[in-house]
Amino acid sequence: MLRSDFLAGVAGATTLAQTTPGFPNITPSVSIALVAPLSGPAKPIGTRLSAGVQACIQYNNELAGSLQRTYAMRPFDDQNTPANALIQSSFATGDSTVVAVVGHLSSDATLQGIQNYGPAQVPLIVPLSTDDRVTATRYRNVFRLPTKDSFEGQLFARTVIAQYKPKLSYVFVQDADYGADVANGFLATMKAQNSAAQYQQFSYDHPDFGAVVDKALVAQPDYVFLAGVVGDMGPIVGMLRTKGYTGPIGASQGFFDGASMKLGPASDGMMVSTSMPYLPFAPATVRWVQDFQQHWGQMDAFAAFGYAATQIIISAVTRTNSTNRAVLVQAIAQGVPMDTMTGTYSFTPFGDPLQPQIYYYTLKDGKFTYLKQAHPSTFMLK
Repeated sequence: MLRSDFLAGVAGATTLAQTTPGFPNITPSVSIALVAPLSGPAKPIGTRLSAGVQACIQYNNELAGSLQRTYAMRPFDDQNTPANALIQSSFATGDSTVVAVVGHLSSDATLQGIQNYGPAQVPLIVPLSTDDRVTATRYRNVFRLPTKDSFEGQLFARTVIAQYKPKLSYVFVQDADYGADVANGFLATMKAQNSAAQYQQFSYDHPDFGAVVDKALVAQPDYVFLAGVVGDMGPIVGMLRTKGYTGPIGASQGFFDGASMKLGPASDGMMVSTSMPYLPFAPATVRWVQDFQQHWGQMDAFAAFGYAATQIIISAVTRTNSTNRAVLVQAIAQGVPMDTMTGTYSFTPFGDPLQPQIYYYTLKDGKFTYLKQAHPSTFMLK
């Protein structure tokens, strides 16, 4: 998993063939740009994100009547690098047929792209990046679907206080590009709720997990929270158990990853948060999921958020009957709830979900099991 993301040469823009129903008086197609890694090391994630966008477009085109708009995806390959993101976002912005953009993958690529989307007032739906900086740019045309890092930390802390009532929580965080905002949100909420908490920041480049755990256990914590990525911090779980810690462990969305399933018995019972809902408990998504799986295979988080981002754009076009970029920005921002594959969204003035949500899963015998949502919603049964 990319450390700066939600779950990690200049490429020219290419166009995929559009799917258009065979009606005689069809309204011209609307282009939705996907700017994502369609080649390079992050291609597998970009491919799944693309599948979500295309599946949503296909589903809506099949339902379109003879006078309704149909949609096409225009892919732009940024290879998940900031330099290419800056160039490809300029291509997408300059394409007059594009009404909105879904992108990018990493926070660094997203921030580069915003330099073009922001001034041009092109609606940008951010499907994966949880970095606080993305919506701190203060552009009114940037809308993020997953819960940002600091909010995740806040919601997790509230859950810990309510469920465990710890005497002392202890947060582990590395000096890396992911984790600090989550840790800060967690610690700020603990302080506001008068719940004792300590933290330890340690080296990303040269971690000494044994020494880190020894230092933490001197404080005698009864709850441990890992604000980081399993690929970087995973060994700390086994070290905690080896050195005698028997209390509960929680981890941020950087641990919602297949690598966590390989941590062994030491991870049993660990609670992990993510913005990805458990779709079998989301009745509104049944038809969409079935259609996706029929054509594209198993639904995963990357495809789900690509699908949801596209639904936001199509909803705005449908409600306004417009393809004007400024009109669509206003429609998305005005606060009307929009149902999607990953939840019901309306947005704050600067583009974060108005009601941020995270979902908890537990690890048991090397498998993730859905536990609950951070707060009740009409989207999920539990």
